[in-house]
Amino acid sequence: MSSSDYKFNEKKIIPLPKAEAFERELYMAAGMSEKDAACVAENLVEADARGVYSHGIQRNALYLARFEQGGTDPAAQPETVRQVGATALIDGHNAMGMVVGTYSMETAIHLAGKYGTSAVSVTGSNHFGTCAHFIEMATKAGMIGFCWTINCVNIMAPWGGTDRQLGNNPYGIGVPCLDRPDVILDMATSVAARGKIVMARKTHAPIPDTWALDVNGKPTTNPEAAYWGTVQPFAGYKGYGQTFMNAVLAAVLNNSSFGPDIIDLYEEPQKVQNSGHLFQCIDINAVDDINKFKKRMDEAVGYIKSGKKVDGVEEIYVPGEIEARNYQKALKEGIVYPCEVIEENNEIARRYHLPEHVLL
Repeated sequence: MSSSDYKFNEKKIIPLPKAEAFERELYMAAGMSEKDAACVAENLVEADARGVYSHGIQRNALYLARFEQGGTDPAAQPETVRQVGATALIDGHNAMGMVVGTYSMETAIHLAGKYGTSAVSVTGSNHFGTCAHFIEMATKAGMIGFCWTINCVNIMAPWGGTDRQLGNNPYGIGVPCLDRPDVILDMATSVAARGKIVMARKTHAPIPDTWALDVNGKPTTNPEAAYWGTVQPFAGYKGYGQTFMNAVLAAVLNNSSFGPDIIDLYEEPQKVQNSGHLFQCIDINAVDDINKFKKRMDEAVGYIKSGKKVDGVEEIYVPGEIEARNYQKALKEGIVYPCEVIEENNEIARRYHLPEHVLL
C-alpha cells in the first residue's frame, strides 16, 4: 500500500519518535498503564509509517470514545483460560485489542517454539489494528505467522444479498526472509478496507467507484454514501466465501460475536465488542534449518520480481514490500500526515490536558 492510495490536502511531517511519544502520553492520560500505552502507540504509529493510515492515529477518537463510554476497558488484561498442548484459548477481558493481540501472539510464538506449531484462539477482545503488526512478531521470531480476525461492524452483504451481514474480516500471513524484507500479506476481504473510506470521509476526498456501494446497491465515489452502504468483496463471490470462513475461524470457533451480535465500532462506542481472533505459528526450525529456508525465500522473491513487466510498470512487488519501504522512509524522514488528522488529535490531547510540548 502506498500513500498514493490516500488523497491529502494540507500535510504535516511528524518524526516517528514524536508520534509515538504523543500516543503514549495520550493513552496513559486515558487510563492505560505505561506498558499498555506503549503497546498501542507502537501499533498505531507503525501502521502510519507503513502507509496504512486507515489503521493509524486517525482512530484515536474512536478508541478513546470507547474508553469514555464503557465499550472498552483501558485497564483490563488478557488471560489464558485453557491450554491443551499447542492450542490455547485466551479471554481478552475486554482489554484494548492491541494489548490482547500482543499477548496472544507472544503465546502462539511460545507454544510453537515448544511444539513446532500453535493455534491460539481469542475471545473477549476488541479491534486490534493491523494483522501485519502481529504476524511480524512471528517472522522476527523465526516463524511463519498467521492471523485471522472478525471485523468490528457488518459492512458486507453475502454474495447475491443486500443486507449487511458480514464484515470484511481481515487475515494475515507473514514469512521471514534472509536479506530481503519479510513477506507480509495483510488484507481485508473487501476491495478496500473501510478505514480507507473513513479517512476519505475525514479529508473530503472522493474514492474509486470499485470500493463500495451506497444504500441502494449502486457504486459510489462519495465516501459519505460509502460509509453508510456496503463494501465490495474482492474477487466477487470468492471474496465473500473467504470473509465467511475467516469469521468462522476467528469468532464462531470460540463463541465471539458474529452476525447479528456484531456491534458497530464507529457508532456504538458504549457497547462491548467481544471480538474474536485466531493466531497461529509454524516454527521453521521444526521443518528445516531456518537459514536455508530464508535463503529459499529470498530466491522465491527474486524469481517473482524478475518476471516480465507490463507496459508502464517499473517494478513488481511482493506482499508487504511497499509497506516495508514506506516504513524505512518514515524512519528517516518522518511520517506525512493530513492536517485534518493532526488537528483532530491535538484537540483530543488538549481535552485530556496534555502539555503543549507533547502535541503534534
